[in-house]
Amino acid sequence: MAYDGELVKMQNGRWARFQRCQVYRPGVTDAGETMLLIAVELEDRYQQLLDEAADSLAEYRSQGVPVQVRLAPDAQAITLHPEASVSVSVN
Repeated sequence: MAYDGELVKMQNGRWARFQRCQVYRPGVTDAGETMLLIAVELEDRYQQLLDEAADSLAEYRSQGVPVQVRLAPDAQAITLHPEASVSVSVN
């Protein structure tokens, strides 16, 4: 099940973001709101950013380094940050 805003890599290798869209039915006055969740393919510049991030993630993970991906507030760059180590206490 997808959620609004979720990024997915499709079978064709392109990235898409799920987006909630309202459907209008002409001539039906009491149809209510019909919403669909559709995957919208991203622009080429985002395709490149996400492909580079996915490649970097795969490289870090193959070395056993856990990282998080963050999209810059202006949506122009993606940065990778090491995940904070979680300490486990045993009683």
